[in-house]
Formats: sequence, structure tokens, C-alpha cells
Amino acid sequence: MIRLDLKNCIKLDTHLKNDIIRFGVDEISYNTFYREFINQNWPAVITNISSDWECSHTWILRENAAQMNINFAYLKDKIKDCLVPVTNCMDKSVSVEVQFYDYIDKWEKSILSRNSVEDTVHLYLKDWHLKAYLRNYEFYNVPKHFFSDWLNEFLTENHQDDYRFVYMGPKNTCRTPFHVDVFGSFSWSANIYGCKKWILLPPGEELKLLDQYKKLPCEIIEDTLRKSNIKYFVVYQQQNEAIFVPSGWYHQVFNITDTISVNHNWFNAANLKYIWNNISSNLRKVVIEINDFRRSHNFNEQCQRILHVDFGLNIAEFLEILCFIAKRRLFLLKKQGNSNIKNIQCPSSNMFYINDFHIYYDLENIDTVLKTMIQDKFVHSCSRLYNKCIKFINRINQYTSQINRNVPYL
Repeated sequence: MIRLDLKNCIKLDTHLKNDIIRFGVDEISYNTFYREFINQNWPAVITNISSDWECSHTWILRENAAQMNINFAYLKDKIKDCLVPVTNCMDKSVSVEVQFYDYIDKWEKSILSRNSVEDTVHLYLKDWHLKAYLRNYEFYNVPKHFFSDWLNEFLTENHQDDYRFVYMGPKNTCRTPFHVDVFGSFSWSANIYGCKKWILLPPGEELKLLDQYKKLPCEIIEDTLRKSNIKYFVVYQQQNEAIFVPSGWYHQVFNITDTISVNHNWFNAANLKYIWNNISSNLRKVVIEINDFRRSHNFNEQCQRILHVDFGLNIAEFLEILCFIAKRRLFLLKKQGNSNIKNIQCPSSNMFYINDFHIYYDLENIDTVLKTMIQDKFVHSCSRLYNKCIKFINRINQYTSQINRNVPYL
């Protein structure tokens, strides 16, 4: 078990923040990573991340130190045949479902022949909810650096579609379109096999790529970025490495070799304000789009429905997640009698402990965002949303005001 403590961390040299640097998984603590990368919204690569994962030993055949291959036979034996989502990388608008066995059979044959004419060369298996499909199959572990995952903590507990994915695909696929992650969330991606090329732009740099219609390109090339004086970073992510992609960093990914990876999207206390700002901004766009119907009796409800479809998360759903996390953190305080909170089992993982500072930090950020939300005109006009915010603001303040506040913050 690892005790998580945000109070004690090492400050990195400022010059290191001008690049995307690599750390061994045991070379940087949770404390330091949270403060210097997650809280600062700066990317990093962590090496030796999957050495002890089941999938690193069973999904891969190691002929020798230099020769490794995908263990297709094991994948077929371990994972029952099922429909999986694939994207045609020659036409990214085409996404279909195919049988898993058919997909890996064609992939294996294409590796043996390396015949570029084969359709399978252009098919990329992505956004596959394998962990949800096989709940008891522990083929990987969430690295300690990414344990504070409110989104998947809520979704898995409530048996909803989560944001935990497996990606698989042949070499030269898939130039994942230039994009920012869903909701403006964080993401981490760990390579089980192969090498990927990432191009990442710090927040705001993408604005230099807007065309006359205020649209961003679907794909980017380094030559264009250089000529446009755009700041960007290139990362070649190797096997057994995880990359942390912060909120608002537009990026594009290309499979240099055959690849298999595990990916999570998530948010927590550190990017909570950013997520709320994105929701609020997208809601304003919806309100403008359907402003002609403002006088209808269910205008607010219609805005929420459209926001859910367009953005994937509306205010009511976001608020539900905040209240869920708040209740869990408040339960930890109550469980300990509001005193000497030490070594509490983390609610999202049985591998880690959560300490008093972490609980305070989570609740303080929820409280701050809730207080921001009640200033929003839309929330203020919806009594159900407004009253729920007020209820949890009061609950948080009731508990936290009773405790010694001499707790340092990030």
C-alpha cells in the first residue's frame, strides 16, 4: 500500500518545464507528479509503467531481448469473440463494429504478408471498453500517478459507460485527427506494445491554425507548424511508457509500428474549473443556437439535452459527479470522527491510501466550483440545480469548518 500525501513534494527546476521529459515510474512520487504536472497542466512521460501488468507478459511473445511479437493466440483464448469498434483510417468518418476474432486474424495475416493492399492495414480498433466487458480480468493497473480519477470513479460505481479504453492497430495507422480530449479532460495512454508519435500543442497555440471560418484542421504536419511559428512538442512514445496529456492540449497521434495501448480520460480537483468552463461555454453556444425557442416552457431542459448530445456532459450530469465525489470525501471525514485522518483507503482503488490533505483539497475545489456555478445565470434560473449546489456547499462547509484548517494547499 502507498500512502498518498500532497503536502510533501519536490519542486522541479523551471527549465525542465520547457520540454516534455521522461521519468522512471519509481523516480517521481505521486506528490511531485500531482503538483508539478497534473496541477500545472504540463505533459510528461513515465517509463517502466507496465512492467508488472498481466497484459505485458501474456499479450506479448518475447523471442529474445530484441524480438517481440503480439500473442494473437492468447488474445483469442483469453477474450471471447465480441463486436469491437474500428475506424477506417483512410476515411475517418467510417466507424463500424466487427468481430474481434476477424479483426485480429486479418491483422496477423497482414503482419505476415505486410501486404499494404489488405483492408485490415487501414483499420484501427479504438475506444474499446474491454475492462467494462471483462470486469474481472485484471490485465492492467491504474498507475499511482493517475489514481485520482473522479470521472471513472463515478461511472464505474454507477454502472455507466466509462472512459477506460484499449486501442489496437497495425503500423502506419491511425493518424488520430487533430483534437482535444473529451470535455477538456486529462488523459493518459500507456503503450503495451509498439511505438506512437505524438504531436502536442500547448493551450492557445491551436488558435493560430483557425481558418477564415474559425475551423481547425483535421490533420497537422510539422512543416506547417514551424512556418506558422506555432509552439509544439513531438514525443515518440515507446513500449512500456505512459504519456500524460493535460487539459486543453490539442494533439495528433500516429502509430509508427503495430501498437496496443491502454487509455483513460479523466478529471479531478486539478482541472475541475477547466471542465466547468468548457461546459458553461458550450451551453452558451446551445442557448444562442436555439434562442428562437426561449419562450417555450421547457427551454432549459432542451438546452441540457442538446448539450449532452453535442458535448457529452451537461450541467446536471456534471453536478451529479461533483456531489457523488463530495459525499464520498465527506464520508471519509465523518468515518474518522473529523480528527487525525490518516491512511484512509482510497475509494477509487484498493491499492492506495488517501490522506487528510488530499480530502481537503478535493472538497475545497468542489466547493469553489459549486460557488462559481451558482453565479451562472442558467444554473440560477433552474431551482433544482441551484438548490442542489447550495445543499452541497452547506454540507461541505459544515464538515470542513469543524476541522483544523492549518493544512497547506497546492
